[in-house]
Amino acid sequence: MSQKLKISLLLIIVIGLAVSSFAAGGGKIVAADPTKHFDPKGKMPSEFTIELQNGLRKSLPFEDKRDFDEAKKGFIAAPEYKQIMADAGHVAWDMGSYEFLLTDKEYDTIHPSLQRQAVLNMAYGLYEVMPDKIYQIRGYDLANITFIKGEKGWIIFDPLTAKETSAAALKFINEQLGERPVTAVVYSHSHADHFGGVRGVVEEADVRSGKVPVIAPIGFMDHAVSENVYAGNAMTRRLFFQYGVLLPRSPFGHVDQSIGKNTAAGNLGLIPPNTIVEGDIEEMTVEGVKMVFQNTPGTEAEADTNTHYPHSKAS
Repeated sequence: MSQKLKISLLLIIVIGLAVSSFAAGGGKIVAADPTKHFDPKGKMPSEFTIELQNGLRKSLPFEDKRDFDEAKKGFIAAPEYKQIMADAGHVAWDMGSYEFLLTDKEYDTIHPSLQRQAVLNMAYGLYEVMPDKIYQIRGYDLANITFIKGEKGWIIFDPLTAKETSAAALKFINEQLGERPVTAVVYSHSHADHFGGVRGVVEEADVRSGKVPVIAPIGFMDHAVSENVYAGNAMTRRLFFQYGVLLPRSPFGHVDQSIGKNTAAGNLGLIPPNTIVEGDIEEMTVEGVKMVFQNTPGTEAEADTNTHYPHSKAS
């Protein structure tokens, strides 16, 4: 596919992703009463389900709390707000709608392992990953957004799904750690929750001029198109069934999406990368930060990279 054709399909991608994301986020977010089923025809779990759940609680190693301790490491601050509004006026993100998970109640309507994972995914706010070098904002979208501290600004690794959530993340870290410009962006792979919020952190004109490098693996544009346009409808329908994201948020409905709470229902976009990782292994230094890229196509996505940061011994 020619570069011109790829660029011409960007508008289609943005429209398709926006529709998918709004639906995936549930459109209007509904948090139901956690003490009863949200549907009049809904039933409480049977004695057989309760027996099964109790058996799982006894057989699985829930006494091991190391994951909970590690999830708290590096916590700096959480914002006062729980909702992030979309430019269109609806709620793009709502962590407060999942607070029924923080009551320490065991729900017989949720698989115990899923409930444990859902509680771990309630991490929300700014975390320090490597002292004075790498930070993350967690709980603003399905993925986490990572900030690598350069000489003058932030190198952003995976700018979330939506403009609104990525912009809110950038604003919050700057409020907590001091104002810094975004001087580079890395797309780790071609899934929308890792690039869709790029317009919330950089201006397209700065990318086109080369002022801000946007780095992506070889084949990124091809697969961003093929996955999100050609297969977009099928993937979205699969998502609805796989995670129940259209259900109200309650112990009887949507609980979690395993790798994160849900997908932000905001304004998705895509700025084409201006720096491509072509070799199996490539090194580059941006803003004084050395990055070692390894192309890993066909793993998490068809266009994918691993990235190592020698200055902090992090990957």
